[in-house]
Amino acid sequence: MAGILAACAMLAAGVVALIATQSQPARAASIGEFTMASSGKLSDPEPLGATLGIPAACPDQTIEDINWYSYLNVYLVKADNTEARALWGISNGGPYQQATPKISLTAADNPGMVTTDLAALVTSDGTYELRAYCVDNFTFDKPTEATVPGNPYWSQKITVSGDTWVQGEGAEATSTELTYAPGSPEPDQEVTFTAKVTPSAAAGTMTFLEGETELGQAAVAGGTAEFKTSKLAEGVHDVVARFTPTDTAAWGTSASTPTRVTVQPPRFELRDASGKRLAVNPELERGQQVKLIARGCQPSASYALSLVKMETEFPSATADASGTVTWASLTVPEDAVAGQNAWKWTPETCGETKQVGFTLAEPSESPSGDPSGDPSGDPTDDPSGDPSGDPTDDPSGDTSGTTSGTTGGDSTGGSSGSGGSGGTSGQGGLASTGSQVALFSGIGAVVLVTAGFVAVRIGRRNGLLMFDGPRQPRS
Repeated sequence: MAGILAACAMLAAGVVALIATQSQPARAASIGEFTMASSGKLSDPEPLGATLGIPAACPDQTIEDINWYSYLNVYLVKADNTEARALWGISNGGPYQQATPKISLTAADNPGMVTTDLAALVTSDGTYELRAYCVDNFTFDKPTEATVPGNPYWSQKITVSGDTWVQGEGAEATSTELTYAPGSPEPDQEVTFTAKVTPSAAAGTMTFLEGETELGQAAVAGGTAEFKTSKLAEGVHDVVARFTPTDTAAWGTSASTPTRVTVQPPRFELRDASGKRLAVNPELERGQQVKLIARGCQPSASYALSLVKMETEFPSATADASGTVTWASLTVPEDAVAGQNAWKWTPETCGETKQVGFTLAEPSESPSGDPSGDPSGDPTDDPSGDPSGDPTDDPSGDTSGTTSGTTGGDSTGGSSGSGGSGGTSGQGGLASTGSQVALFSGIGAVVLVTAGFVAVRIGRRNGLLMFDGPRQPRS
């Protein structure tokens, strides 16, 4: 009897479907929003989250044993505006004859539910619409216009970025890039990871992961987040930076492609006598002792060592089981050639390295002789003699210029002789001129005094001058 009833129900559903195909296409319309998780991953077992909720009851229509309130389907509207089933046959919490705020989406709570690979439906990043329909309890098909006028559904939107989605419309997609430094980190060396998110205005947190192991987190500022660690062990590490926005409605999540970081000891080392590691291509001195270590060589192989610019041979060394060769003590030869040099080993390279370079300074050269304290050409502090033109103490007016200058000029003026200062005109110096003026001034004074005396005598004799009383007339 049950089988007959089921067959009748199926027949009725078929009749309904036939009628629907002959009628106008269903005009589906959203009647509100359903609730769901705020974010998730397309590749998760529950790609749309753990639960959803509907704000009202499903349609109450029934045809025999067929109803549209016992099951739900969720569809994703693809880029070409067609619908594709994401979840088929949701029954938890049914029948849905009233608003149901929490419906489990796990497989255990929904016998017979089918979950579609959501990542296969999403062809690119962007915003997608989800639609939740009430479907029939036999074929899990959406109702037709004939059975449920308007073919209603509840909608919601998600914004996808990579494998991650966030609830809401308009969240802008982001992208993340990851770099690190130094390029060849060594064990226990600090490595700096720098993640950049685009657009740079996106705010949030950057998580640095190796597989599923979290290495650390850093806040994003100005589009950049930086994380430092010295805990990377020797070996290969594939690190990913994952961006989680603070505002999931404004920004989408994103993750960088895996960045491979190889941590290993250096291919070679030079250390000084104290054991301190020297920089690459260090400056060495003649006679200096250093230690040379080369890695990545052929295990148990013997290596000869020499200098590139010389024929000097050094003791050979044998690589250990790990391929490391060590020359514990090397001395830079006293006759080593200055400039760029290198130790090279044979017969094989160690990894891609076959020599270690260093720089040798030019030998210092002392000057041939120290200069004397006094320069040979410096003048003495005292003048060699009085100027030849200075006047003498002799009032006669003779000068050194008149004595020594008679050969070349006027003997009176002391011109152009070796002792005079005259030029081609034959005139004497300033001192000589002064002496002559003094001489003529003295002679002139004597002449004037004598003339005056004579005039007084003549005047008295002629009675023209009287000094002792009035003049008496001559008898």
